[in-house]
Amino acid sequence: LVAGNIVKGGFSYSGQRCTAVKVVLIMKSIADAVVQKVNAKLAKLEVGPPEDDSDITPVVTGSSANFIEGLVMDAKEKGATFCQGYRREGNLIWPLLLEHVRPDMRIAWEEPFGPVLPVIRINSVEEGIHHCNAT
Repeated sequence: LVAGNIVKGGFSYSGQRCTAVKVVLIMKSIADAVVQKVNAKLAKLEVGPPEDDSDITPVVTGSSANFIEGLVMDAKEKGATFCQGYRREGNLIWPLLLEHVRPDMRIAWEEPFGPVLPVIRINSVEEGIHHCNAT
């Protein structure tokens, strides 16, 4: 149930809605299991043009795609790992879950407005609240 809601919240409309899930804060004790289930659901998403009724469609503009790619590459350079291979063709970005995201990475704070979702592992509810209040 949780994995389905994460995928729906973060990737419906290709993540291009103001109410999309921007980051997943997850307790370290359950993170591996949840990430595995989210990855399984992401693998089933259809990527392509909207006229094919695809789940993930191109982002609005090339500059949007460039911005998203900048966030993703900043995270990778700082140690985040990709749960899927990063793939982009023009404005079409394949769904990507980023693991081991830390607060010093731009993607932890800046809204990607696209089909990428960072996972931040936390040790306590208090740590999660602190992160939310700092954004």
